[in-house]
Amino acid sequence: MTDMKRRDFLKAGAAAVVVTSTCLCGLNGCSTFTKIGHTQEIKPEAITRKGNMLLVDLSREPLLGQVGGAGKIKNDLVPQGIIIAHTEQNIYQIASLLCTHRGVEVDYDHKKKRFECASLGSSAFTLNGGNIKGPAKKPLQKYEASVSGNILAIRI
Repeated sequence: MTDMKRRDFLKAGAAAVVVTSTCLCGLNGCSTFTKIGHTQEIKPEAITRKGNMLLVDLSREPLLGQVGGAGKIKNDLVPQGIIIAHTEQNIYQIASLLCTHRGVEVDYDHKKKRFECASLGSSAFTLNGGNIKGPAKKPLQKYEASVSGNILAIRI
């Protein structure tokens, strides 16, 4: 057995941590650890709040311009966070952003027409927030919305 210097030991240990972390993120997704999904945030300049209504100017937010697009809002206007999915022409589904299992963000899967937890548990929810599968036992909160011209109005 050869003698290893302290510096070499620390370098080898650090390398092992980097490799392990990379493998875990690559295999399982970093969302499990960061609790942040892949959905991009809606531009702050596209959002205003009037009383219990959140108004999103769709002409100022390309994330929601196409059917299948989605965006999230998590700021002082909506601290708990919401996810907005453009599911069909002029139809938007809005739900709470955080999975009811561990508080990891959910993402919208347009092909499957559902919200999915970005974590390992893979909880899935209907567009109305109902549970489909996974460890989550409670549904996502659903928000009512309407579209008038280029404005998406969400009752929060």
